[in-house]
Order: sequence, then structure tokens, then C-alpha cells
Amino acid sequence: MNTQKKSGFVSILGRPNVGKSTLLNYLVGEKLAGVSRKPQTTRETIRGILTREEGQVVFLDTPGMHEPRDLLGSKMLREIEESLDGADLFYWMILPEPMTREEEKILEIVRGLKAPIFLLVNQVDRFPKPHVLPVIDAYKDKLPFQEIIPISAKTGINIEILIQKTFECLPVGAPLFDEDQISDQNERFTASEIIREKVFRMTRQEIPYASTVVIEDFKDRPDKIAEIHATIVVERESQKGVMIGKRGEMMKRIGEASRQDLERFLGRKVFLKLWVKTIPGWKKDKQAMRELGYGP
Repeated sequence: MNTQKKSGFVSILGRPNVGKSTLLNYLVGEKLAGVSRKPQTTRETIRGILTREEGQVVFLDTPGMHEPRDLLGSKMLREIEESLDGADLFYWMILPEPMTREEEKILEIVRGLKAPIFLLVNQVDRFPKPHVLPVIDAYKDKLPFQEIIPISAKTGINIEILIQKTFECLPVGAPLFDEDQISDQNERFTASEIIREKVFRMTRQEIPYASTVVIEDFKDRPDKIAEIHATIVVERESQKGVMIGKRGEMMKRIGEASRQDLERFLGRKVFLKLWVKTIPGWKKDKQAMRELGYGP
């Protein structure tokens, strides 16, 4: 029996809204990445860490592949490119549907990768087997995948098999992080992701894409309550009005849902204070992007 520990980086690739963040959260057993049905919920590479008897995996959840329309979109594509460097294994996530233009672009990228590639066909809990098999056959002809695994990132179908196959592919090595660590992101970053997820889930049209979240203050009070002050930034005054809502109802809904998730994540009570601020055209302004944490 091989008792050598394995460790390495696994980059999760795919078009927007294919389930990458849902998979990351399931793998590490904690909500690290915001999840919604709207594309481009993930804007920065989020690292999740899984430590088991076999070793340690660092998963990189990347933004979805898309055509950039502003500086923020270009920054998201750079995040994808940077995640390719040094990865020991790639997951390419697809849905049981015909190949899209975004996936054709991903195909061109992954053809040049040297590390093994797993094709993960997500949401097989929602599609009948006769629907899934032709998609697998179509992709199988395009690239020599190390593994092709039908999964459900939501319900956990075949996730244990995926983890086992992953450890088989990783190189022998010592853990890269402490055994009890599930991410290298700090609590402030995860708090902003949780709040931004609620904005994506609860608002419509252009507002989710025009917004970001800045954690202004994060401290533990003497009564062991985490006090968090956060600003939701939008691009236009009209968006600010919608974000606040009639008699502040939208902000109350976002705040309450965020607080509940924050308490689950932090394991303690949370006092959350939210504001809304307008920074015109921030996604196209380099200086504003830097000040909002999308540097350099």
C-alpha cells in the first residue's frame, strides 16, 4: 500500500454559470465562493483547501471564460491565465449540452496544457443518461482526457470518485497549508464574497454586474460578536435607489441573508452594517478599481 502523501494545485475551468463555485464549496465543505444563477458571480480566483489522509489539494476556482467588456472583465481573464501557471491538474467543467463558443475557446487553451485534464460533466442529477452520453462522446473525440466523470456539484454525485482520482494524479509532496485550513483567503475576503453573492441573487438586470462590496471594518467585540461594516458600490445613482429599495427593504433582505451566512461561516454572532455608495463607471476606471481591491 502506498503511504506517500500527495499534494498539489487543481485549477477549475469552465464557462460562466457552469457550477465551478458550487463544486469548490462542496469539495471543502464550506461556502467560500459566492453562488448564483447569474454568470460572472466569481470575479477573482478563490482557493479552497482539502486535507485528507491521502494528502492535500488546493483548488483554484476561476472566473468563467467570457468576452471582456471593461477593465473588470479583462482583470477576470487575467485571473484565469494566472491560474494555469503551476497547476498540477485541471478540471474542465461542462454541462450536458452542445459546446458553446466559450467552450470552444477553452478547448483551444486546454489543448496547450501539459498537466492532466479531467472533464467534469456537471448537473447529471438534472439530465437523463441518454442526454449525457452523446455529450461525453462528442468531447471525447476532441481531447485525450485523463478522466471523464459525470458529477453533480450540488448533490455530490461521484464527488468521492473525483477526489480519489485527483489524489491518484497529484505528485508526492508535503502539505502546502496547515491541516485545519480550508482557504488562504482571509475572513474579510470571504465576508465580501458572501455579501456580494446576496446582491447577485436578490437584484436584477445590470445591478449585480455594476456592484462590488468593500469591507470597511471587521473586528471582534468584547462580547464575542463579529462587527462588520461593508459598503456596496454601484455605478449610478439610479442603481443606488434600487439597491436600497422602498423603505430600505432590499438592504434589509440582503443584510439579513448575509448575516445568517456569515454567522454560519464564522461560527459566532455577527453585527452587520451595510451602506450603498455610487462611484460612476468604476469598472472602467483603473484608479477606482485599485481602490476597490481589484489591483494592481
